[in-house]
Amino acid sequence: MPEILKACERDGFYFGVVRIVVSQEIAAFEFGVDYAGYNTLRRVFQTRPFSNMPGIEYRYFFTGSYGRKKAAEERATFMVRIEQGDNATSSEFDGPTTLVSNLRWFMKLKDLSDVGPLKRIE
Repeated sequence: MPEILKACERDGFYFGVVRIVVSQEIAAFEFGVDYAGYNTLRRVFQTRPFSNMPGIEYRYFFTGSYGRKKAAEERATFMVRIEQGDNATSSEFDGPTTLVSNLRWFMKLKDLSDVGPLKRIE
């Protein structure tokens, strides 16, 4: 499952960052999102179903589960697994189809050479 690491804004453009494991290689990539996708990612990171204590790390993973509540609707519903230590749960989020398509693409990636010009994050 792609781990969603970050959402950021830079020079008026919006980005998400995911970490994936492909052929036993771990890599993180930055990808462009629109403003709605950026806001959706921020909502994901604000979801803290367990402890709210500072310094407690949460991890967020796109599960691959997605759909639409209404046919032909632009927004998609997708599931994110949220982990904190030994605790884990899944939450449903609504967001733009473009964001969900990008997350699905990362999940299906079989070779890191297929990422093209995406910026690799160390």
